[in-house]
Amino acid sequence: MKIAKSQKILAGLVFLIMLALLVAGIMGLMARHQASTFATLDEMRSYSVMATAHQPLVDQYGKEANEKAYEYAQANGYSRNQRRDYVLEQEALARKEALVALRPGFSQDSPGYAQAILTLDKELEKYYLALDAEEKAFLAAKGQEAPPVEVPVEEAPPAEGTDAAVMEAPISEDDAMRPVIDDLTGFEPSAALVAQKEAITPYADALLSEISLIHPALTADMLAGARQPIIDAVRAKGDTFETIYDRALAAGADSVLTGRDPLFMRMVREAENLLYLAFGALALGLAILFYKTMVKRMGTPRFIILLFFILLIVLAGLYDIAIPGMITNILQRLGMYGVLALAMLPGIQSGISLNMGMPIGIISGLLSTVIALEMNLTGWGALVFAIVVGILMAVPVGYAYGLLLNRIKGSEMTVSTYVGFSYVSLFCIAWMLLPFRNPKLTWALGSGLRLMHNMSGNIGGLLDNFLRFNVLGVSVPTGLLLFLGLSCLVMYLFERSRKGVAMIAAGSNPAFAKASGINVDHMRIIGTTLSTVIAAVGIIVYSQSFGFMSLYMGPQQMGFIAASAILIGGASVSKAKVFHVILGTFLFQGVLAMGIQVANAMIDVSGLSEVMRILISNGIILYALTQAGGKGRD
Repeated sequence: MKIAKSQKILAGLVFLIMLALLVAGIMGLMARHQASTFATLDEMRSYSVMATAHQPLVDQYGKEANEKAYEYAQANGYSRNQRRDYVLEQEALARKEALVALRPGFSQDSPGYAQAILTLDKELEKYYLALDAEEKAFLAAKGQEAPPVEVPVEEAPPAEGTDAAVMEAPISEDDAMRPVIDDLTGFEPSAALVAQKEAITPYADALLSEISLIHPALTADMLAGARQPIIDAVRAKGDTFETIYDRALAAGADSVLTGRDPLFMRMVREAENLLYLAFGALALGLAILFYKTMVKRMGTPRFIILLFFILLIVLAGLYDIAIPGMITNILQRLGMYGVLALAMLPGIQSGISLNMGMPIGIISGLLSTVIALEMNLTGWGALVFAIVVGILMAVPVGYAYGLLLNRIKGSEMTVSTYVGFSYVSLFCIAWMLLPFRNPKLTWALGSGLRLMHNMSGNIGGLLDNFLRFNVLGVSVPTGLLLFLGLSCLVMYLFERSRKGVAMIAAGSNPAFAKASGINVDHMRIIGTTLSTVIAAVGIIVYSQSFGFMSLYMGPQQMGFIAASAILIGGASVSKAKVFHVILGTFLFQGVLAMGIQVANAMIDVSGLSEVMRILISNGIILYALTQAGGKGRD
């Protein structure tokens, strides 16, 4: 396809910007290994250490101003509120004036002072490395410990509003997918590590002594009170070039830089971000250059969502969000939801449109998994048992569901939605009445199954952790992705079998298929049954990866998520391919995972995470469903 001259010019300008950003980023990364860069960073750190040491003096000036202001306000008959506002105003003003007066002294230095910082820094680095090694060894040993044997105890149900009640409440997906924080409860440093920490004290005292020599106004009591902040200003746990630079910059250490040093140090600090911007500029340039070709192949909606996804990656880098961790999250989400989205494929191909009654198959998978847990099955045996039994349960209900859809042709989406909701509601009663007796599954008092069930110790993470490997900080859930790939391959091969071709023909053109001797109603039943079976397998894969199994109302919205994913991938209500499943699930989950993190970083508001999850996920679902009536793209 011919590329317009204006496109070439605009793309060329973007590529030049990309090249400049790339060169600057590479130069910045290379500069981090130069002695001159570290000398400048040490100078900035020296300033921030001295600023921290002067903080007690600033506090003293603020306290004196506070007392004088209080006496003045009381003598002049100020009201309580007026007195408070006046005292706070005068204290803040005194602190500001003290900083202005003391700031020139922050840059004062001496050979002994500089050497004391470097010496203390080396000792702190050794200590933090040893501490990190012991913490990792503790976590590794803790992970290998056998879980304690649970003894069932009859107890009253938790009162509403208590911590116990909160623990029984359903866990949101955003909570489960959040990066895990290392649990160091019970960690105790070794005697050697404690001795190593105590050995740092003389080096810290030597630094305090050098500071007092340079600034006699800083008494021993003041410096003793600021000992730990001063030590942290030299080196904190997990320090990197960026954290040391940011800490010094916050203290105003950029005032010691001259000439090109401020711009140079900023470039070094933002080196990785410059590379992310270069990646974004490259994607933008290619999008401009091959706009018409990509739109023709992908369709405008997919093209826009892909650009938005790339923009989120760039913004994540700029806001210091760990990109490898986010990619790990997206890959896991792809494997979790991929099989569920695949369940939509045979329904569309057979002519029943989007299978919004997918909860029928999902409940079959949940029921088989609960049976496996009731029997205390664990490991691969439990997973295979759940999948096989789930398939056996899904076949008859899927067949009956197919017979129903054959009687209401033309209204499948509406009727299937109500059927799915009704089936979920019916099983809300069944979960309370089914004769399960395992205390790990049932309520402590009364009968019925609990809302959520922990998969750890049974089938939790089996596929995720199978052949898992790390590359460039990305943890790849190999087994999960292999299972998705195998499922897609089986579906792809079925599409090309005689039965699969007949099913697709019946769905795309029922009149022609009927004239060709194909039993259209039979093909619709096959597609419906197959969709139900895949949904049963998909929820088992989802639950083992999610780590929890949600009963009762949990399956109700799964159909909307799966339908949205395949529609975003380029499918329509009458035409779909395996490629649409993979692309749609990746884009849906990628935008959702990245969007939440970027939004939280951009808008620092407590509790925003859940709000953004709802807005972004429902927004994507709404957009996808608006595409249902349009023509899909191959």
